[in-house]
Amino acid sequence: MSKDFRGEIWTNVDPYVMEAIAKANLEKVDGCVGNDSYSLKAIEHIQGYFKDKIYVTYTINGTGANIIALKAMLDRYSAVICSSETHINVYEAGAFEYTLGNKILFAESPDGKLTPKLIDKILKENKKYKYHPKVAVITQPTEFGTVYSIEELKTLCDYVHSLGMYVYVDGARIGTALASLGCTLTEMIEYPNIDAFTVGGTKSGAMFGEMVVFRRKEFANALPYLQKQSFQHFDKSKFIGAQFCALFENDLWLENAKKANNGAKLLEREFAKKGILPYYPVEANMFFGVFSEEQLNRMTTVFDLHYWNEETKSVRIAATANTDYETVKKLVNLI
Repeated sequence: MSKDFRGEIWTNVDPYVMEAIAKANLEKVDGCVGNDSYSLKAIEHIQGYFKDKIYVTYTINGTGANIIALKAMLDRYSAVICSSETHINVYEAGAFEYTLGNKILFAESPDGKLTPKLIDKILKENKKYKYHPKVAVITQPTEFGTVYSIEELKTLCDYVHSLGMYVYVDGARIGTALASLGCTLTEMIEYPNIDAFTVGGTKSGAMFGEMVVFRRKEFANALPYLQKQSFQHFDKSKFIGAQFCALFENDLWLENAKKANNGAKLLEREFAKKGILPYYPVEANMFFGVFSEEQLNRMTTVFDLHYWNEETKSVRIAATANTDYETVKKLVNLI
């Protein structure tokens, strides 16, 4: 059964990235665990977006990136606040709570976004309990494919900081959010004053690898130890660094993100011809549509899809940089 619309992890490595891995393999190793020339060059690229010094480490996967980032930001007794659909809350098998032992406090969000109003709701509901919220966690874009605007991020950060808390952005798909807003990383991160974020390599065309970025030195003091403790200590790190260098060169990661977003817009247009409208606004690389069981059964004769939400009968259809017109038409014609 075809996995074309299950998401980016079902796609092959970008050819340019694969070429970069092979090229790096022909060169002598000149460093390890993030201190090789490739990893340092990729860090230089990200540093170029910020006027103040940033602190960077690498992980093998997105769940590991979230674990390391939050382990660095939290006290042993503190909690995080997020919307119910945030990735750490529902798609990581409880890795955050199991590994760190900290508490997740969450509220339902109609569009997957965390807002000051939702934060107030969470704080009121948990006022009588001995929780100590310290970090607000968001995904950009959200799990529903919606994208926080720059002003929404600014409003959120200002409010969270007024509470003495910090903001962390899970950016496994941050490239698609940048492409959607047509903004730079500076505008998305520095202007709103986000404290820490990740840049996803895997969903941008890499074989593996994520970048964790802190804008506060106090969170970076123990990174080598946290990396080791979290099983994300990758000795031959040049193979992560080489991939990020390839993705950053000529903004390949953003080009791949634009292609993925365009694929979702193509899905939106073609489904509209069949009377299927998006359940959530199509702002990144995901289309959510409501389908009858009969329609879903027909689609699943070819494509591996399922109800994302049984109640609403909504199905998530993810586009990637490889999504093309012929495959989209093949899917749409099944309904």
